[in-house]
Amino acid sequence: MAFDCIEKIIRLFFFNYGGFIARHPIPFLLVPPLLAGALGAGMVFLTNENNLENLYTPENGQAKTDRNTVDTLFAKHGDNDTLVSHLLNIGREGSVTIRHKDGQNILTQAAMDDILDLHEQIMNIRITLDNQEYRFTDLCVKWDGVCNENAILAAYDYNSSKVPSTTLTFPLYTSSADNAVPYFLGGGLGGVTFVSGSQDDVLSAEVIQLSYFLRYEDSVENQRSALWEETFLEVAEAFTSSVITVTREVSNSIETELDDASSGVIKDFTVTFTILITFSVCSCVMLDWVRSKPWLASCGVLSAGLAVLSTFGLMSYIGVPYINVVGSSPFLIIGIGVDDMFIMLAAWRQTDVRWSVERRMRHAFSEAAMSITITSITDALAFGIGAITFFRSVRIFCMYTGVAVIFDYAYQITFFGACMVLTGRREAANRHCMSCLKVRPKSESTSTAYTLFCAGGSSQQPTDREGGDTNDHALMLFFKNYYGLFITRWWMVIPTILLFLGYLGTAIYGCTQVREGLDLRNLARDNSFVAAHLEAENNFFSEYGPPVALVFTEPRDVWNPLIQDLMEEVLVKMEESDYTYDKDHNLTVSWLRDYLDFLDAIHFRNPTQAQFMDILLNTFLEIPAFRRYVLDITFSDDNRTIVASRFFVTSKNLDSEDRKRFMMTDLRRIAEEADLPAIVYHPLFIYYDQYLAILPNTFQNIGIAIGAMFIVSLLMIPHPVCSILVTLSIVSIVTGVIGLMTLWQVNLDSIAMTNLIICIGFSVDFSAHICYAYTSANTNSRRDSAIHAVYSLGMPIVQGSLSKILGLLILYFSDSHIFRTFFKTMFLAISLAALHGLLFIPVGLMLAIPVNTRKMAYEKENPRDVEGRGTVTVSQHSHNNNLYPMNGLTNRHMYQPTYDGPYVNSGYRDGFLPSRINDRHDFSATK
Repeated sequence: MAFDCIEKIIRLFFFNYGGFIARHPIPFLLVPPLLAGALGAGMVFLTNENNLENLYTPENGQAKTDRNTVDTLFAKHGDNDTLVSHLLNIGREGSVTIRHKDGQNILTQAAMDDILDLHEQIMNIRITLDNQEYRFTDLCVKWDGVCNENAILAAYDYNSSKVPSTTLTFPLYTSSADNAVPYFLGGGLGGVTFVSGSQDDVLSAEVIQLSYFLRYEDSVENQRSALWEETFLEVAEAFTSSVITVTREVSNSIETELDDASSGVIKDFTVTFTILITFSVCSCVMLDWVRSKPWLASCGVLSAGLAVLSTFGLMSYIGVPYINVVGSSPFLIIGIGVDDMFIMLAAWRQTDVRWSVERRMRHAFSEAAMSITITSITDALAFGIGAITFFRSVRIFCMYTGVAVIFDYAYQITFFGACMVLTGRREAANRHCMSCLKVRPKSESTSTAYTLFCAGGSSQQPTDREGGDTNDHALMLFFKNYYGLFITRWWMVIPTILLFLGYLGTAIYGCTQVREGLDLRNLARDNSFVAAHLEAENNFFSEYGPPVALVFTEPRDVWNPLIQDLMEEVLVKMEESDYTYDKDHNLTVSWLRDYLDFLDAIHFRNPTQAQFMDILLNTFLEIPAFRRYVLDITFSDDNRTIVASRFFVTSKNLDSEDRKRFMMTDLRRIAEEADLPAIVYHPLFIYYDQYLAILPNTFQNIGIAIGAMFIVSLLMIPHPVCSILVTLSIVSIVTGVIGLMTLWQVNLDSIAMTNLIICIGFSVDFSAHICYAYTSANTNSRRDSAIHAVYSLGMPIVQGSLSKILGLLILYFSDSHIFRTFFKTMFLAISLAALHGLLFIPVGLMLAIPVNTRKMAYEKENPRDVEGRGTVTVSQHSHNNNLYPMNGLTNRHMYQPTYDGPYVNSGYRDGFLPSRINDRHDFSATK
């Protein structure tokens, strides 16, 4: 066949390689552990990274570009001498939310007494660095030399006795003592109810939030602020009150949570390792104490463990940091390694027990190594493609897992291969799988107890060996004699098709309900103090969202009424958006509006450029109420023109990821359509950008990966229709995972994106195995080929699926959303891949691809040659115990330079044996 040239080459290589490793197992047994140890030593250089912005936001996000633009235009202010609303970054901060213990109104004098007590304790926090003591006032973000205040406390003038006599207005409150000082309470007061008949007079509130912002712009300031945050958490945790309850958070709380969650999962890895060894051992035990392979199963898990150790060590050597999501990769790699082990064991079991160890290794490797080569290439490609994403967390995870897949493959065909040789020698010598002592076969057993606990292996009596000897596991016999016969009956085809259509319809419906983006709440552990704080923020402080800056980025003649009108037009359009408060709410911050009102108030109309600039600089901005506007205007060096200016509109009702995304895209659209060059920006946009990037990035990676999988399967599987089926299987499984994970309340975020990349690899594994087994079978009918495929691979698919699920199961009980999400998506991927591999693909192959008829055609064309060969000696049987003629050689010897001796009916199919072997002269056994 034109498509099987690569297959022939690879199978020939592993045929010869299997013989070589059978003759020289010791180097392959010793070198991999030594290499893994040397690489594992690199873990002393392991570095940890947990910066949320670097890891979980797109590197090419527009907000990062816009931040650089705003930072350049307003660089002289920075994030130290500014208002909190003007910060360019999510910097250092300590925050508390405060509720009444009985859920009652928090605006009472008793509650305010305790709130002010907590505030005083926070303000009195002292930290020491380099023998110098610092308090909050030494570290805070200031404006005009004063720390930014908490508006709710300032509204009461830091005096609890004023609570009963003060009627707050919400969201803006203006002090009666000085009506020029408005306080915005929307970010500090939550769960507000109003006096009957009033729209802004506050009757009660459920939550108060206090925030304390710290400087961080250089390394020294950042270090001091970090120390203050640590003490802040201790003070907030230690605070006790009979009236109020307090939640707390600092700027790096989520990062700390990620570290803690990751550390906890790594500790669970030992439990998983034990579970997988136990499962592998149990699944490799038969009712035959010679052919059972418990130690070999343990070596298979150990081989995957060596791959994990080597990967982490190598990544540490080359400086790739460890991140929290990588903590789930060992569970994944162990599962992949165990899956490969089961494939190789299944191939070993299909060889004749009467063959020599070298011969069995040649056959096993030529079959199994081809399968795991295909899946290892596709897995590595999937992770390699995932590494081109714009999300750094995904890229690092894919680097770790991609390298681990390569190491796992290398150790499977070296270390585990050597273990197979030693186990094969033990089996050939009829030694007990546990004690390694020689035992009798069951036919020669002397007692029932001996049969139950000792007997096994092949009988040495010629009369007992003439009919062949089974090496099949009970589960393999189930797939051959029951399951395969059942799913291939004609009356099962239509229900299978209907089941597939029902599954696909459900999956597509789920895809239409996809929710995008990573909620920061999901990065915190379930019962952590951060979770309680973030829940309070989400529940009570989403009505008034972040103030979004509208920035005009180029110098303009702002004194010109035409330019003023163009600026005002853009600002009004932003206020009219469904995601912002309009002009009537008086929440927009516009220096130009207030300045023009000021000019009207002093009866100064139509100023010249010089007059406009002179009054702005020397009069308007000197008034205390308007002094803050100096932060919103950048003047030229000669103070004659305005280089850049900005205004702020307040977003509203950002209670979902969709609202956040739509708000940002709508405001960006307005800015892009403006007649003047403009951008919109808020520091949270850096995180909101993930909502725009995650879906295109996911589809891009999936599309590239599916294309690559198609090419690989086309080259490696000797039938073009199989390549199409494998590709369609990938599309079906990925669609199912996306749709069903949505119905399982999992968002499409960077974490799920990582999992979907893994799903592609899993999708290929089982489908490729089954397709390869179907096309490789030399049977009389499509049904026989489908049965042969599930007989050959049903057991390793079940074992591989269960081993992966068991390996990941402990993640489901994690208190971290990240690891539960990982389990959910992996569970769906593994289950759907197994469903396709064991049901949909075999039935599809039976309907779409004819059987391999090369052998029958040859025999039909050369009947004399076949008949003249004498009695056929065979080593394998079909599902109905019909003999499978192999390569037609019977009672003849093929003289070859190998150590396996003469090949008598080696079991190789026509078209597989390389030409240099098929072309050799064979001689009669009687010669």
